[in-house]
Amino acid sequence: MSVIPPAVFCFGVFVYLVVIMLKIYVTTPNIRDSARYTLFAHMLINDTLYLLVGFLLLLATVFAITFLVPVCYILITLGASTFRATLYILMAMALERYISVCFPLRHVELCTGPRCKATAIVIWVVGLVPSAADFISLMTSVRMDFFASYIKCNVDLFEITEMQKSLQSITLILSLALGVLIILYTYVNIMAVALKISSGKSSAFKAARTVLLHAFQLLLCFASLSLPVAEMKHDAHLVRFMHFFALTCLPRFISPVIYGLRDEILRKCICKALGYGRHKSACQMSVKM
Repeated sequence: MSVIPPAVFCFGVFVYLVVIMLKIYVTTPNIRDSARYTLFAHMLINDTLYLLVGFLLLLATVFAITFLVPVCYILITLGASTFRATLYILMAMALERYISVCFPLRHVELCTGPRCKATAIVIWVVGLVPSAADFISLMTSVRMDFFASYIKCNVDLFEITEMQKSLQSITLILSLALGVLIILYTYVNIMAVALKISSGKSSAFKAARTVLLHAFQLLLCFASLSLPVAEMKHDAHLVRFMHFFALTCLPRFISPVIYGLRDEILRKCICKALGYGRHKSACQMSVKM
């Protein structure tokens, strides 16, 4: 298909930028110790895994590739868990911005690097809990020889019981609803502080715009659930690729833009890593919390 090379190219560029940003995070102490950048680094890892799994499953569908059932189930589980983790990390990042603006004196105490690392681990665990429950339900509903067969990888093949379907639906609805409430709450409160300051260049306004972009990411994540409707069109493969790029890749591509281009410190560090930076001190600046 003619859309595969551009898709591979876009994914390659994304991974290249992610590697650069993660290298900056690991090798720059003042960035590594920042709560904001710690959550961002975990989001980059999570989104890369999600896109990799999604791209593999998309190619498998287009070329009718079959997988051993356990391999297929692991891929689908990883995709579902990282999708949920994306929502939870967006919430955590919005709350971090909320604390930094509305409770600046407590930000250093509450949003430390180690605490944010622990938060990221909790997010991964919470994202895996529904998948673990789904696996237990699946094991009690199928024969063991089912796992020795080869299938075309599709999530519907593993949703055998009504309990599984209900669990997935409830988890998704609650996660999206909680995400909407948290982002709306943090945005309103941050904007209230920003309006009191009455300065369009204040950190509060910048934080509000960041939270607004997180809301846009959440909206695109919600829109990505419309694939079954899109598949009803005539050119299913083309629709799949366009849907995958617009509603699956785009929300993840926004993250590097938010922090890689809008953030002054990261932007200078990236330019330095690419050989365009003129001042070594750019990556040695203290990160403002």
